[in-house]
Amino acid sequence: MKRRSLKVVAAVALAIGLTGGIAYYMTRPCCPVSDFVSQRDRKEMLKIFYDDWYWLFPGSDYSPEYILDTKSPGKEAYQAQYRGKLQIKVLRKDGKLAGFTTYYKKNFYEGQIQFVAVSPAFRRKGYGQMLTVCAVKGLFAMGCKKASLLTRLNNEKARRIYERLGFKETSRDDDGFIYYSVTPKDFKG
Repeated sequence: MKRRSLKVVAAVALAIGLTGGIAYYMTRPCCPVSDFVSQRDRKEMLKIFYDDWYWLFPGSDYSPEYILDTKSPGKEAYQAQYRGKLQIKVLRKDGKLAGFTTYYKKNFYEGQIQFVAVSPAFRRKGYGQMLTVCAVKGLFAMGCKKASLLTRLNNEKARRIYERLGFKETSRDDDGFIYYSVTPKDFKG
């Protein structure tokens, strides 16, 4: 009887420990990324936005200034519901902006990664993957069951990163974009 009680207690303790460990893993800081600080980060972020417009925006009707000022994914009427909810994270190395990511909770179960951008001087060092992992973990910590993003079909480097992290292609469109998503079960970050 005592032996069975000890086994039950041990099993419960293990379950609690595993749950706590998983919760810690999903919410711990994922990389040396910090919150966007307008006065410090804005100018460098805008430079990346404008230098890499083709890779970051699907069209010409976006305003990076509006996105940063309102913490909103854009000006479209349907995006008003996300105003103030866009998470903007930056990665700084040696006092310079190495890159940034933005993401938001799109609905009850799905999060959207809007941007993953790395400054040209910091590319090929793993920062794009680091920022993507940070965004995915941030969305999962917010309760999302799926993280989605889109990239250009010809953006081979980004596509390799996403696929290596467990993202699966969900669709393609006629404008040259590929859509990806990942669930906590498939995420390899």
